[in-house]
Amino acid sequence: MLLGIPGRDSQEEMAKFVSRHQLTGIPQIPDDNNHDLWLSYGVRSQPAWVLVRADGSTEIGFGAIDNNIIEEAAGA
Repeated sequence: MLLGIPGRDSQEEMAKFVSRHQLTGIPQIPDDNNHDLWLSYGVRSQPAWVLVRADGSTEIGFGAIDNNIIEEAAGA
């Protein structure tokens, strides 16, 4: 499952970002309080991504995610 976790802005600005980047088809879980979700994975700035596999292992990247990573994860 792919989830977006927008943060570091107001709910309105996060919604604009999701719309502008055509991410409305992806469930979004805003991390707008203390950024606990982001920080739990070591994410302190945008853009960043975290891939959490079914076995619980993670891969963290900063910058845009490569389509190959998404395709590999979707096929796993």
